[in-house]
Amino acid sequence: MKAHVADWQTRVYCVRIVPEGAPPVRIAGYPIPLIMGNGAEYLTENGYEFSGLGSESGLAAASVDLEGILSAGAISRADLTSGVYDNARVYLFATSWAAPVEDEEPLSLMFWGKTTITDDNSYKAELMGVIDLLSQETARTYGNMCDYTFLDRSLDGTVLRSFRSRCTGPRAAPDGPVFENLLVTGTATAVASQYVFTDAARTEPDDYFGNGAIRFLTGLNAGLKPLEIKSYAAGVIEVHEAFSYLPQVGDQYEMLPGCRKRLTEDCAGKWGNGKNFGGFDDVPTPSQYTQVGRN
Repeated sequence: MKAHVADWQTRVYCVRIVPEGAPPVRIAGYPIPLIMGNGAEYLTENGYEFSGLGSESGLAAASVDLEGILSAGAISRADLTSGVYDNARVYLFATSWAAPVEDEEPLSLMFWGKTTITDDNSYKAELMGVIDLLSQETARTYGNMCDYTFLDRSLDGTVLRSFRSRCTGPRAAPDGPVFENLLVTGTATAVASQYVFTDAARTEPDDYFGNGAIRFLTGLNAGLKPLEIKSYAAGVIEVHEAFSYLPQVGDQYEMLPGCRKRLTEDCAGKWGNGKNFGGFDDVPTPSQYTQVGRN
């Protein structure tokens, strides 16, 4: 039973996001900011949108989606992409807009989960109930493919978290992959579709840019998000996701090579950086360890 229930006639919902190592973010579902009895200010929810919170008697985990606009709130793109809010505690409570009190009627304690950033500079975060943590993987899993992120930053300049990016740093080979050394620029010389174009000046070997990233610097696609490269051969570049606009001959681009996460072909053979391989290539496959013994 709840110790206290907020006045239903002036009821308003508030959320407090508390990350480790960063100031808390306070949001109120009200047209203007609310000042709590303890002096804490909860910003208006303009630029944010909550889904409903469901309550059940079973042990199923509750979940809430929080949608927001990066330019309108206290949550920035840099903080989201760098993991500042990963596993942050999220407190949801109800109070009265006439006499707001922080945590007057506690509704839920949740944790910041998966976040998706869209092209229109907005994001959607999944908030997980505390019980849902029991079903989450908290350690690395074994697999024959490397699970690290290639390089230490993405093409749009986002700095990656150190745990996920171990291709560079103190343990990297002297001639290992370095962002500044691998970034290239070029110009489209022929266009086949919104997925495929050619730069006849490219001389890199086939698949060098496979699984890499590309974005245009000029033309209609300039300033849009980088796209993942599906394949590269003899100057022909194909992406997984179509460019927003059909590229034009003469459009300039910048591009990074990629890594297909294999030890022999990529980490060791392509980059000479096998000691930073994040996979377990000697782990037997299911077809091997499920074989029945023979005489």
